[in-house]
Amino acid sequence: MKSKLRSLSPILLLIGILLLAVAMYTDNTTYSWASAILILLSLLAGGRWLRPRRK
Repeated sequence: MKSKLRSLSPILLLIGILLLAVAMYTDNTTYSWASAILILLSLLAGGRWLRPRRK
């Protein structure tokens, strides 16, 4: 299950960045919110920032 989510993470990030570019070009807040949600979902799906740091 985790490997499926991790493979989905870059796709969500790419779509989020594309929506952010569209939002900046059209000045539309709906696209801005959608892009923010997709980027956060990609961070959660990737899980890399939730792991403890190595010392």
